[in-house]
Amino acid sequence: MIRKRYTFLAGLLLSVAALGAHADSYPSRPIKVISPFPAGGATDVLTRVLAERMAKTLGQPMIVENKAGAGTSIGAAFVAREAPDGYTILMATNSTLVTNRYLYKELPYDPDGFAPIGMVGVGPLVLLSSPKRPFNSTAEVVAYAKQNPGKLTFATFGAGTSSHLAGELFKERAGIDILHVPFKGATQALPALISGDVDLFFDMVATGMPQAEAGKVKVFAITSPNRLATESTLPTLSEQGYAGFDMTAWFSFVAPKGTPAPALEKLQSALAETLKDEAVKKRMLEMGIDPRSGSPTELAQQIKNEQPVVSQLIKQANIVLQ
Repeated sequence: MIRKRYTFLAGLLLSVAALGAHADSYPSRPIKVISPFPAGGATDVLTRVLAERMAKTLGQPMIVENKAGAGTSIGAAFVAREAPDGYTILMATNSTLVTNRYLYKELPYDPDGFAPIGMVGVGPLVLLSSPKRPFNSTAEVVAYAKQNPGKLTFATFGAGTSSHLAGELFKERAGIDILHVPFKGATQALPALISGDVDLFFDMVATGMPQAEAGKVKVFAITSPNRLATESTLPTLSEQGYAGFDMTAWFSFVAPKGTPAPALEKLQSALAETLKDEAVKKRMLEMGIDPRSGSPTELAQQIKNEQPVVSQLIKQANIVLQ
């Protein structure tokens, strides 16, 4: 009995020592950051901006890998299966942590099965149209759609993404029937829009506005309640007769469930410091993304606030994916 007790105590002391060693040495090697969208899109660009700055604080490289598809489910499932050691984290969006749980009958990951690192930022989308279509305003889009029900298509950067939900909310508010065409990201959707293969697209400011400014697509509105300071001439959908229209994309970092507290704390501290960096804040605002605190508390509140809104929208739109 005494020998067993000493063995137990020795094991406990070794565990505590190992935890302390992890806290002191972490991170001792590069950290992998999974972006669940293709390279070159707004989420990917944001992930790389943040990872580069966080790496300076952590003293180790942060290597971004793209694992796109299935409304962020592929990337999320990959991270959920990784060892919970702080060396693999995920750029998680609305889709990952909220929308997918209501959209899919089965998911390859648990939306509640991650350890929160922190809230990153929130950004609206812009309503774009193909330059090959006859409409030149939101009102003309709606009029055309009503005269040609089921004929117009809207691209998104994936089923269940904020782009998809913006399109569904627009359909519901405008009383129109337009067909959803999902892509794996803006880098696939934008060429289809420019060529006229699809008619409309709710895209992030960072990727959509440069195309609009270059005259390759038309831009009619923004999905936030208020205009962006960086795009002050672009009206909101609320201003155009759709009162209360509010659909944004938000971004956060999470880690596999069970990641040690010391590792999470260092990641949280690095994220919070990064979001205070003036160069990072400036870059995010240029992308149309409002920087947030980087705290896990704010992320938890964002998830809680959004769940009933998204659940109701998906139910109303009768969207179910396999």
